[in-house]
Amino acid sequence: MSNPTYFATLGDVVGNAFDYIICGGGAAGLTLAARLSEDPQVSVLVLDAGRANLDDPAILVPAQYYRQVFDERYDWSFTTVPQKHCNNKSFMWARGKSLGGSSAMNFFVYSRPAAEDIDAWEELGNPGWNWSNHLKYMKRSEKFTPPSPIQTEVFRQTYEPEYHGDKGELQVGFPILITDYEVPFQEAFNSLGVPTAKEPLGGNNYGTGMAANTIDPTTKTRSYAVTAYYLPNKERTNLKVLLGAHVNKLVFKSPVKDDLLTAEGVEFSCEGGVHVVQANREVILSAGGIKSPQILELSGIGDPAVLTPLGIDCVVPLPGVGNGVQEHVICPVSFELHHKDGGYNTLDILRNPAVAEAEMKRFEKQEGIHTLGLSNFTFASLQQTSHAAQDLIDAVSLKLDRDHTEGRISDALWDQYKIQLRVLRSEKSVDLEWMILPTIGTRGTVPEDGKAYLTIVIGLNHPFSRGSIHIASTDPQQQPLCDPHYLENDFDMQLLVEGFKFARKLTETEALKSIIAGEIDPGSEAQTEEQIRAHIIDELSTTFHTCGACSMLPREKGGVVDPALKVYGTTNVRVVDLSIVPLHIAAHTQATVYGIAEQAADLILGKI
Repeated sequence: MSNPTYFATLGDVVGNAFDYIICGGGAAGLTLAARLSEDPQVSVLVLDAGRANLDDPAILVPAQYYRQVFDERYDWSFTTVPQKHCNNKSFMWARGKSLGGSSAMNFFVYSRPAAEDIDAWEELGNPGWNWSNHLKYMKRSEKFTPPSPIQTEVFRQTYEPEYHGDKGELQVGFPILITDYEVPFQEAFNSLGVPTAKEPLGGNNYGTGMAANTIDPTTKTRSYAVTAYYLPNKERTNLKVLLGAHVNKLVFKSPVKDDLLTAEGVEFSCEGGVHVVQANREVILSAGGIKSPQILELSGIGDPAVLTPLGIDCVVPLPGVGNGVQEHVICPVSFELHHKDGGYNTLDILRNPAVAEAEMKRFEKQEGIHTLGLSNFTFASLQQTSHAAQDLIDAVSLKLDRDHTEGRISDALWDQYKIQLRVLRSEKSVDLEWMILPTIGTRGTVPEDGKAYLTIVIGLNHPFSRGSIHIASTDPQQQPLCDPHYLENDFDMQLLVEGFKFARKLTETEALKSIIAGEIDPGSEAQTEEQIRAHIIDELSTTFHTCGACSMLPREKGGVVDPALKVYGTTNVRVVDLSIVPLHIAAHTQATVYGIAEQAADLILGKI
């Protein structure tokens, strides 16, 4: 399928030089490209391995969750290595391969972290990376549509204008259709002591409420990096986007000057050949949490213990590359709903092909199930939701302190753990998350026609386990070894167990008794700690928020980039994507990625 004429051809790129070369056209890459190319005297090239996939219903129409997964037109389809603490299972890591990256295939959820999550980045040695700045840059990208009167009155959705942008590119608002059980779930959480969040996008996301979605209020379709940042600027003569261009490695000048390397270009594969394009100023990696560390290692930047056995000359010894990986994990618990005349607003109706076809036609009129968004999200603390919280926190604190004293935990990791432990001790922290999925979300039961289901998904926001992403070959087309070390730190499992128990308590409240007929996965027979743990391992999944492999930290603490996002040991290579996040956040990550890219643009342009 040919691309529109405003995309670059290989001939537009080969033999030419560009001021900035951005490797990856995802949320961060396209945001940067738009900002840097605002100056008509500056030339910008984006190299992206994917397809355009413009005007594609699989991308644009809400409620198409998982439709793109495992389809090579949209998904990189990474997999992890077998996980020792999960019965040696491998896990699927879906990542967007279309132009727009994962912003083209995420679940539309727009959430922001707690202020303390971002302030922790600055505490770890990154001046300027704090909540105040991050909020400013998230607002810059945002064009917010306030909730409608019915959403405010019926669904209790409130907001505070000072936390929102109205001139940005990314459309942020609330879905038209809300599930029948939005209010009952809020009431259930309230009855167990979790309040309704007044403004979850303002730095305090503690509580329950409706999540914002990245849906255009006019078209009711996905707003993402392509529609927000690329298409409005596609006619700029100084901005080129080359699709089907797989970045292999960076090309450095020789000899080395002042012990620092300068990238002079990028090697990439396209249309069956290998090519090099020259960079006049900078090369920026925005290839995402998995591909950016891979490109660095293929370029000779990383741990000699990884590179030397593969025959790669280590031009910048940087052991932090590919390490410090953190990932959000989730566990679903599914329930059958009581029969209700007229049915429920759940995705279960789409199992009927005739209904599915009819609903797509209804969407053309901006109505029906495809205007349904993921709505109820709740963030709360272990302290608030578990009677065992203090004993669990005391035990993990003692263990980690002992491990550090005896040398099993580095000083750098101990700095991170101290922050995590401090947060855990707060009654208003947001270590745990509960999401409501309007369908069956477990693998153990085949749904029955005519029945409706919902799934409570328990999420772990601040994992203690740390993993790695490293190359296993000099072949750029081969997937790296993704090893998140899921549940290696047993406290991660303990948090999920307590979150699971709290999910069950919710369904026993008066607010939900009239809606939920019964638990189907794992079922009421799973009562012991051992049975609950077995269910968690069986159903464990991820929200695809991999961070940390190119951490923004001091070099001596395992850092890969400095606070200007420049790779240590280089003069002009930066990383701008989720991989730079040194300590994970309690949020779904697209708002943060846009904010990182907006701040990076100002750093690159010398505005801060």
